[in-house]
Amino acid sequence: MNVLQKYLDQNKITRYQVAKKTGIANTTLANAVKDTKPLSGQTVKVISAVAQALDKTPGQVLDDLIALDKEGVHPLN
Repeated sequence: MNVLQKYLDQNKITRYQVAKKTGIANTTLANAVKDTKPLSGQTVKVISAVAQALDKTPGQVLDDLIALDKEGVHPLN
């Protein structure tokens, strides 16, 4: 499972909710959570939108994502 999707699931928020709250395109989010998309390929735009939707800073979200990635949540797992 994609680390960003896992993060959204853990925070009980959907891509649709992030898109509605932030104005980011749902297709952009759909591409960001593909199993083939590594954490290193995430954009500032996506991380910022997730942060805004969760009322966190982009740095907090990135730190959380890095921690999840280190736990072994990798694409194709």
